[in-house]
Amino acid sequence: MEVMHQGSTLVKPEKRTSRKIPLNIFDRKVSELHICVLFVYDKPGTSPNSGIILGLSKALSYYPQLAGHLSDGHIVIDENSGVPVLETTVARKLEDFLPLEPCPSLSDLHPPPAASNPMLMVQLNRFECGGLVIGICASHWMADGQSMSNFFLSWSQLVRSPEMELEHPPVHDQESFLVPRNPPVCSYPHERIEFSDAPLVGDNGDVNTMDNLIVNYSWEFISELKERASSATATRPAGLKPSTFACLLSHVWRKVSIARGLRDDEVTRLRLLVNGRPRLGIPSEYFGNLVLDAYPTTRVKELLKEGIAYGARLIKEAVARVDADYFQSFIDFGELNKNKELVASQEVEDNFVIPNLEVDSWLGFQFHEVDMGSGAPCAFMPSWIPMEGLVILVPAPSHGALKGGINVIVTLFKEHAKIFKQIAHSID
Repeated sequence: MEVMHQGSTLVKPEKRTSRKIPLNIFDRKVSELHICVLFVYDKPGTSPNSGIILGLSKALSYYPQLAGHLSDGHIVIDENSGVPVLETTVARKLEDFLPLEPCPSLSDLHPPPAASNPMLMVQLNRFECGGLVIGICASHWMADGQSMSNFFLSWSQLVRSPEMELEHPPVHDQESFLVPRNPPVCSYPHERIEFSDAPLVGDNGDVNTMDNLIVNYSWEFISELKERASSATATRPAGLKPSTFACLLSHVWRKVSIARGLRDDEVTRLRLLVNGRPRLGIPSEYFGNLVLDAYPTTRVKELLKEGIAYGARLIKEAVARVDADYFQSFIDFGELNKNKELVASQEVEDNFVIPNLEVDSWLGFQFHEVDMGSGAPCAFMPSWIPMEGLVILVPAPSHGALKGGINVIVTLFKEHAKIFKQIAHSID
């Protein structure tokens, strides 16, 4: 795919503001990286680039942090703030490349990730058929998936209706919601869970030995998984009804463990993101980072022997433990350590996590409602994930020939990816 650069511009918020926002304890626990994703529109009729850029300028008035830059532990918004937007063309039809599969060459469709700044970068890729791919690079320092989902939806609404006022504008009031107790009470060892004093490891895994896979699970397949989990005795003692997320993730966890050839006595662990908004009674429109991690853990022998229901129960129980008390303890930890240099535990890890998995669920987000004028995107996906053991659950499109369900995007070493693909849909 030959991507031809046509121009670039710095898009500033339509309404200017100056602010200096300190990183809070939730910001400080995330990895210093940019998340790179693609919105793929195969139908002609999307708004022209000028309309998409106008909508972005209007959206940045509601989300000014995205136009800012990181400096000395603060997000700074000033007269120089803006979002770089690159405009490119591809002299081919988009359908020639569909369906897109994550691979290193797709990085040509989004701006190259920077160190910390800019916080957000956009690339508009126009194909000769009228198709459009919007490439996004966003810093994880400033916002979690819920926040970015809200931003993308707001942006698309302002592209389609530039004169509208957002019905659900973002909430930026950290001071009112993230309030430590007086005195602060830290009930958990956050300095060893979310943070670490271990030396930085660096990325030692060769990305050329990794593959990204997209595996679709139909609603019929997922229903069968849930039926098996519901009928198993492993869920009954805890009184936990297995969810779609827990059942599907338990299935993937088991199949990846088999594909990796893990020993029976090895311990395997998931790292799951838990959204603090519903636990703390904070509106879903809250903008920023507000997630912590859950760690379901077991030996491989039990995971494979006990079936889907066992893994689903571990997942549900681990998530339940990250409750309002845990989040409040973390807020208090932030107050007690606000002037201390902290290193996020994810920063000291390698770019391969075998025998473990890192899991992101995008199932509750509204990425597939981001309509830039021609309807829903036919795909929403990362471009390439150079992180062995990362699993992302994404709603699958369900229009035209697309049947819906859930897409699971997983990165494994190539020899393991080959086996996983063969057994991904087997139920035992």
